[in-house]
Formats: sequence, structure tokens, C-alpha cells
Amino acid sequence: MTDTDRHARQIRLPQIGEHGQRALAAARVAIVGVGANGSHLAETLGRAGVGFMRLIDRDVVELSNLQRQALFTTADVEASRPKAEAAARALAAIDPGLVIEPVVADLLADRAEALLGDVDLVLDGTDNFATRFLVNDFCVQRGIPWIYAGAVGVEGQTFTIVPGGPCLRCYVPEPPPAGSLPTCDTAGVLGSAINLVTALAATEAIRWIIDDGDARTATEARVRVLDAWAGTVHMMSLGRDPACPCCGSGEHPFLTSARAATAAELCGREAIQLPAPPGELASLDLGAIEARVTSLGETQRSAFLLRIDLPERRVLLFRDGRMIVGDTTDAAVARTVRAKLLGE
Repeated sequence: MTDTDRHARQIRLPQIGEHGQRALAAARVAIVGVGANGSHLAETLGRAGVGFMRLIDRDVVELSNLQRQALFTTADVEASRPKAEAAARALAAIDPGLVIEPVVADLLADRAEALLGDVDLVLDGTDNFATRFLVNDFCVQRGIPWIYAGAVGVEGQTFTIVPGGPCLRCYVPEPPPAGSLPTCDTAGVLGSAINLVTALAATEAIRWIIDDGDARTATEARVRVLDAWAGTVHMMSLGRDPACPCCGSGEHPFLTSARAATAAELCGREAIQLPAPPGELASLDLGAIEARVTSLGETQRSAFLLRIDLPERRVLLFRDGRMIVGDTTDAAVARTVRAKLLGE
């Protein structure tokens, strides 16, 4: 079997053809967040033949993810496998010829260049506007196109930000206040709404990669807003705002803001995440740490994290230095656990 056989039905499309398929194979894409949106985007683009994908996600697969997230299985849940790693494994099984780079880490301002600076296109698989505004600042500053996508409840929306066109802050000028918007944890989410919004976003990505029509030069964004339950998709035009602080005034504050160095409660998880040290991605010696803590509980180690099952809670220590302490919403308790395990 050849790659031509694999993508034969796609190559037959007059919109793609052999030239478009070669462009897909040569493309370099980063997907920020590999949860509901990101996993579907990764699968669709991987099956389409996008040659290189960097999958960036800080979290592990949870049982509640399986209702709407692609590529993951119950075995991934049981192994506390990082989403980026689990998605990379699944994509390698689908097409061994793909180059998949899983990155199990936060996307932070001081890491944006290393994680996004060498790709042709960035896709939004995140679930928060803080990260989206960081991606927007970086991509606008560097002239890299990116695709915004979001879904909650039964609704979703997506649009493509291209150099010279309107950016996210033309659409959403400031990050919404914390708690002001519904989330998947508070409002739920329909799996088919994810399918629909990511299908639209992935199609836009393919159009941009193969340089179809006005995909690269549009001065107006086509914002698509869908209601999966009602079966409707509305499209509105968004022009560039001359007063936009990002693409209008050239301000990029999210690239210079200090990273949050505080503990964060994970929504819907009854767990506390303690952040990694700032700066370049750390690389802890998880094997050496495992050897020191085996007397405290059962352990399971992968290339990306060490799981420690203490008698009272589960702890996940990531190679980049982050730690998720389960069965507590008290940051002080989480820090005590970290000190107990790492001697800090």
C-alpha cells in the first residue's frame, strides 16, 4: 500500500488533487490543546495526510473525556496517559508515515517561540481565552495564520485569522472575566457539536494549506456560528478593527505577561495543579524520583509523567515539573504533598 492508495479518494477531489496532497504532506501544524476540539482536529488532519503535527497539551485522559474526545480509549484513562502522548500513539497506528511530536506541557509566553515558531499553521484546541489570547498575540506578531474554534453546550464557532486580516481581539477585545462564560463542566457539551465545529475548522485548515482561493488573503473573516441541536450554521463577516490593540496598534501584552506561579484548582476534577518552574521546558529525571518514592505508594512511569498512588490520593508528576494532586481543593495540602515527595 502506498500513500497514494491511502489518500486516493481525497486526491480525486478537484479541490485537492495530487498537488494539494503534496502540500498537505509538507505542511507543519501545531495544535494547542488536545482535548475535545484538538483531538478531533488532529485525527481529521492526520487522516488527511498533514505530514507534521505538534500536539501540545498539559493534561491526562480522564474517563469523562471519552464521551466527546477522539483518539482516546479506556486504556488511556487507566494508564493516566497524557492526551498528547495518547493522541500521538493513536495517530501513529492510523498512519505510521505521519510525524507527530507530542509536547506534554503548558503553552506559556516564554515557550511560544519554541513551540509555535517553526510551524505553518496553528489550530486552537484549547478551552480557555488566556491561552487563545497568547496564541493570537504570537501569531499576529509573527505573521502565522491560526484557526480559532470553540464549543460548549450545543453551540460552537470558528474562524480563521490570517496575516493582514482581523484577529481574535477584533472579535473578542478583552479576555472574558473568569466565571462569566459557560464551560463544559458547568453547561455540558454535545459531542456532535464538537464534531461539527472541528469539521469546519479542519476544512479551513486544509483550504489554507493547499492555498485554495482567498483562504490566505481574505481581508474579512468568515465567523461561523453553529447550533448542533437546531441544525443551523450562521456565517457573519468580521472586518479588521483599526482600534484593535493587537493587529491595529501592534500591542502584544500576552507575550510579556508573567506566567501564573500560583496553584490552580482544576475545574470539575477535585484536584490542584502546581505549576512548573518558569522558563524553558524542564526535564525531570522521573526514574530517579520514582526510585525515591516507591515506599510511599504504587507508581507507574512513562516518558512524560510519573503517577504515584498514595494511600489517600493520586499524584501526577510531569516531566516539565508540573504536579497534579488529586482528591483535594486545598492548595496548601497540595504543596505539602509536593514537599513530601520532592523535598521542596
